[in-house]
Amino acid sequence: MDSQNNVRIDLTIVDVGSKRMDQTPNDFSFGTIRLRSWQVDRIEAPTDGFDGDDTYLIKINYELDLELGLPRMSWFEMTFDLSSASGRVTVIDALPRSGTLTDTPKPYVLNRFLNLVPCEDGASAHAHLPAVTDRIDAFGIGGPGVRWRHISLDEAGVQDGSYAAWAVVLVPSGATELRVDFRARFDVAVGSEVEYRPAQSPIDFTVRLTAPSDAPGLLTPSLTAGDKDWSEERRPSVFICYAHDTLLHMDRARQFGNLLARSGVDVHMDQWDETDRKNWATWALGLINQVDFVIVLASPLCRDAFDGKLTGTDNPGIRSEAVIIVDKLHRYRDEWTPKVLPVVLPHEWVDNVPEILQPGTTDRYSIQQLTPEGIQGLLRAMRGVARHIRPPLGELPASVRKPLSGTES
Repeated sequence: MDSQNNVRIDLTIVDVGSKRMDQTPNDFSFGTIRLRSWQVDRIEAPTDGFDGDDTYLIKINYELDLELGLPRMSWFEMTFDLSSASGRVTVIDALPRSGTLTDTPKPYVLNRFLNLVPCEDGASAHAHLPAVTDRIDAFGIGGPGVRWRHISLDEAGVQDGSYAAWAVVLVPSGATELRVDFRARFDVAVGSEVEYRPAQSPIDFTVRLTAPSDAPGLLTPSLTAGDKDWSEERRPSVFICYAHDTLLHMDRARQFGNLLARSGVDVHMDQWDETDRKNWATWALGLINQVDFVIVLASPLCRDAFDGKLTGTDNPGIRSEAVIIVDKLHRYRDEWTPKVLPVVLPHEWVDNVPEILQPGTTDRYSIQQLTPEGIQGLLRAMRGVARHIRPPLGELPASVRKPLSGTES
């Protein structure tokens, strides 16, 4: 542990006419961000791609301590610019990442590419992401520093208290110290008539790095990602079938499509193809026949279209797509059952999965949150990858083996 208990930034509100940053009658404290002890662990990085550099997993403990009775803080952010006397520093990965929202703590493990990925076994995790109520966005990953922004999701403002963040840092081999330029920004919910502005002063300090001779037990990344070159693997393609129930549902469908695309899936949906005049029925038929999977997003209109309960001239798009997909399931049941994936987005209900898709006897995929972690089950279904790997077959214990002679000894 490297002690940074004396590193703090005072969050002050300063008279717009004041040039001073110290505590004077023209300034008053809104609160502080205080850095607590940092945990610095050297990582035994894979030999391919990281030659000439040392890697470290750094846990940053920090506190937001707000004064009582003052206006709420709608957001605040911290920036850590990292450097070394020996050369460039690079942040390979960091937690929390952009848009990370969680109601329960989540464990993460380092893979062979030195990325922090979710894992099932919390006991063997390299990092734990605590539950948070604010939105936390990360910036700067892949560069010489990292910035985290906390954004309040309700009228109460950002929550003060203790937090933790992690960064996987690449430094020149043999470096013994990490230079840190620590800055903060924040916003205060005050009226325009108040002639004060948020202000703070940057802080510089150093963090001692663990030399190889100091660390007999180095962190070893997990090989859960395998030794295969995933860049050459064919990406699954999907067509997203959904109804235009509400503007909210359409917006969430697009967010879901964006998330799949960023996760390596070749996604097709109508909102991205509104480029020219086209026959939408022919467009849908061609894609449904072409892609590897068809995702059906649960909603009231989608359920009624698939179950044959829509009449009249409204909603022709979802009705046409539903007829095509149901016909495929009827004629080629064994082939198309694993290709049609019912999905329930966070704002929807399982009850809105069409009955004809058999939500009670076949798999459906409930997305609790639109995050990379939230779609892991769906991605596993596309790739045919089980959540848990079957262990190798062992030997029966001697106590339960039958005597070879057929008689008791």
